[in-house]
Amino acid sequence: MPLPDQPLILHGGCNCSAIRYMINIPAVSARPLNPLSNGEVTFPVVLTDHCNDCRRATGAILPVWICVPTEMMSCSFQPISITQGRDPESGEADQWVPATDLFQQGPHNENYWLRFYQSSEKATRTFCGRCGTHLTYAISPSMGDGWPDLFDVVLGTIDREDLENGWMAPDRHCWVECEIPWVAALTSGGPKLPRHLTYKLNEYAE
Repeated sequence: MPLPDQPLILHGGCNCSAIRYMINIPAVSARPLNPLSNGEVTFPVVLTDHCNDCRRATGAILPVWICVPTEMMSCSFQPISITQGRDPESGEADQWVPATDLFQQGPHNENYWLRFYQSSEKATRTFCGRCGTHLTYAISPSMGDGWPDLFDVVLGTIDREDLENGWMAPDRHCWVECEIPWVAALTSGGPKLPRHLTYKLNEYAE
């Protein structure tokens, strides 16, 4: 389901809250087009990703990303010198800076928990060095003419109150040439699996 046409803000971050981010999405008329979508798809867009590299790197059998123009993303990092994690629900005021200022390798990173892994010649992945949460994937330079600079943000790092909106569901499947057959079957409506409220396999959800 595509994102709403009106402006909206999404929040997210790593599991220990040392790294927080905000995605400020303008009205649909101000969003850049995906140049390989026949004019049908704007950024940000939510996609499932069946590629082998991202499956391995994220540890998820089916990674899901929200692909965000870098200019829409801001971040707030907790310094390494502060040992206690932040509570994202505490209402504590964050100091937001453009994500492009901090989501790049440099001397400033020595002060924060963000870590980098160059997974290919042009691709860099980021994760939290304290809790291990995988956060973003980015290609530099960008993918070519007509493409904005993008952060592919792991959708599971979005705060739950935002994820619960139906329009956060993936809009497309990508890299299906790499898909695992039983994963493809699960995403196509079957087989139907037993559902349990918790880890207790003798208690079933209705």
